[in-house]
Amino acid sequence: MTSPYSSASAPHPVLAEVVRSGFTEGHHRGSLVLLAADGSVDLALGDPAAPVFPRSSNKPMQAAAILRAGLELSGERLALAAASHSGEGFHLELVRTMLAEHGLTPDDLRTPPDLPLDPVEAEAYLAAGRVREPITMNCSGKHAAMLAVCVRNGWDTATYLDPAHPLHILVGQVVAEAAGEP
Repeated sequence: MTSPYSSASAPHPVLAEVVRSGFTEGHHRGSLVLLAADGSVDLALGDPAAPVFPRSSNKPMQAAAILRAGLELSGERLALAAASHSGEGFHLELVRTMLAEHGLTPDDLRTPPDLPLDPVEAEAYLAAGRVREPITMNCSGKHAAMLAVCVRNGWDTATYLDPAHPLHILVGQVVAEAAGEP
């Protein structure tokens, strides 16, 4: 029986192996391309032109769109908007501060409830009797910045995740510019 997720073409090559105590316990397949300084391809493995799900690697481009839309961010605020955080207290406090500065609260976040990403922080969080919350989700800093730029531009905050929202239209444009394709 063929999996609905398998490709009709050859599988991607193994790019990395997980080895513990001398035993190979996992393989990571994929595609990669290494570029020379002039932009030409130095090495290609697999199918680098195949579509991918960039997930968190899009955060810096999403932050670029937020900056382009007029939200002033620098230092730790820009870092929080452009990356995942581990849910440490100082991360959560900065998310709360960024939200409050724009008349928002953690209730405005549309991130799924989660525990802090850092295992030690997650243990301490649970030991303190806390439960999963949207603010502890590792993307809450990016979402706080997204909400803040919506307030700054008079865009609806309740629908900020909708692909037709002005913010996501702008994000799509910034990603397309950076990728050189839609």
